[in-house]
Amino acid sequence: MYLLTNPLEPPTEPVKRVAPPPEVVTIRGPNCIHIAPGSLLAQKIEVVPVRKVVLSEPILTVTGRVVASLRPGNGKGRDFWQFDSNEMLTAYTDWQKAIADIAFNERQLELVQQLAQARLEAQRQVVRRLEKLVEAGTDAVNNLAVERAQLLQMEISERREIHQAEIALHASRREEAIQVRRLQQTGLDPELLRSAASDIDIVLAEVPEGWLHQIKIGQGCRARFFGLPKETFTGRVKRIAPMLSAERRLLRVLFTIDDPADKLRPGMFAEIGLGTDPRESLLVPAEAVLHIGRSDYVLVAGEDNTWLVTEVQLGEPYGNDIQVLSGVAEGMRVIGQKTILFKPLAIRALQLGESQP
Repeated sequence: MYLLTNPLEPPTEPVKRVAPPPEVVTIRGPNCIHIAPGSLLAQKIEVVPVRKVVLSEPILTVTGRVVASLRPGNGKGRDFWQFDSNEMLTAYTDWQKAIADIAFNERQLELVQQLAQARLEAQRQVVRRLEKLVEAGTDAVNNLAVERAQLLQMEISERREIHQAEIALHASRREEAIQVRRLQQTGLDPELLRSAASDIDIVLAEVPEGWLHQIKIGQGCRARFFGLPKETFTGRVKRIAPMLSAERRLLRVLFTIDDPADKLRPGMFAEIGLGTDPRESLLVPAEAVLHIGRSDYVLVAGEDNTWLVTEVQLGEPYGNDIQVLSGVAEGMRVIGQKTILFKPLAIRALQLGESQP
């Protein structure tokens, strides 16, 4: 007989459980990230303050063209406008004709009213004289009745003529309003044409819709024309169109450019820098910005090694930095480099904030 037995197994040693290493980066709450102090990542990140500087560089650069120039009459008459398109010239001419029609109809109404008053006053004197003669018995009552009827007929006739003159004046004013809108649709502004001087040229540029909040009337600008590359012209934003281009979602902006030497001509194109007035601006490194969805964020230092995912509105880049329009204040500390490494956790922190009421 044989006895089948299993060989004896050597005794096994108990398995030692190794605790997992602590997470270096964790989410502490809505819009909040924690970085473990003393960790290799905490030692490598660069923290920089939000800086306030004075800038005079343009906030936006666009392409524009001279659309109107007030040319000197050279002793042969008044200064006259030149335009870069037949459409603008036609709109301007029709507008000037409408203005002349208003002046003519205003004067015509004034004369009609004066004539009506003179005629009626003369007829009233005739009636008053006949009334005295009838009372004295030296004239017939029928003659007085005829003159009174004539006075009534004249009142009706004069009212009709005054009304017709008022209608003509109203129609000319309505036509002028129509021509103003046509002029605005071509890109020109009537008030600017009225007030411009001979050493000023009007430049038209189209600004993207997203920059509308950055453009203000009176804002300084610098223009460098392609035909005069070595010269820089200064000017101001004078008018902002009341409507956007429906096809391209662009806003028309009118500038006046100083041209005392009369070097510019209608149709000349230029590169225009908007917003050249000295201004205080906040700057952060461009690498500090995280673009998530349709918004931009930076990681702002909080308490106890936490970083707040903070939404900001950005302006123009300046070298390796970028302008911050809102969202942070001077002196705040932000992560300045390798911020992209925190993007997945920043998205989760933002989602956590959106999920909570």
